[in-house]
Amino acid sequence: MDYADEFATELEVLPFERWLLDRVVTVAGNRPVVDAGCGPGHVTAYLAAAGADACGIDLTREMVDQARARFPGLRYDVGDLTRLIRPVNADGWGAVLGWYSLIHLAGSEFPTAVAALARPLAPGGLLVLAGHAGHEVRKVTSWFGHDVNLDAVLHDPADVVAAVTAAGLQHIEWYVRGPIQARQETTDRFYVMARSPDGGG
Repeated sequence: MDYADEFATELEVLPFERWLLDRVVTVAGNRPVVDAGCGPGHVTAYLAAAGADACGIDLTREMVDQARARFPGLRYDVGDLTRLIRPVNADGWGAVLGWYSLIHLAGSEFPTAVAALARPLAPGGLLVLAGHAGHEVRKVTSWFGHDVNLDAVLHDPADVVAAVTAAGLQHIEWYVRGPIQARQETTDRFYVMARSPDGGG
């Protein structure tokens, strides 16, 4: 089973993550939402099914092709999340998600990427980050039956919150969830949500 097959239905057994994504839909309202680093497109599809005007971008053409094939009718484009621009039909994004899409960035690169994701938010728009919590870099040499050479970077939630604060965001919430043994997880997961200024409480 490859990466896309594994993750396409993962939200079905992740109630906490669904709760967070439902909040994203509520906060964004009628404003557009972008899943930056969308991978196989399942988070974008969940947001759209919940009522969001959602689209996805990914740096990898193969992932975009997978997302388009699995979720026809939704918009997926090749794009660099570090160069995210405002949507053409709004003054900014109602929500920007970096959902496990920053896990290969070194700690020194992380704040710059967070700032890039926060910059095109609409007033009161929501930034949502998810990743692996910790203080180490794990070498990944096998991924769903394929030989790879990747670094999976674990980030201290306090450092993530500091990067979000430095990007000028407010009303910050953060959560840490322990590993789900049934999914053979071995790391805690962090989730950080914050709003751009003028967003109320």
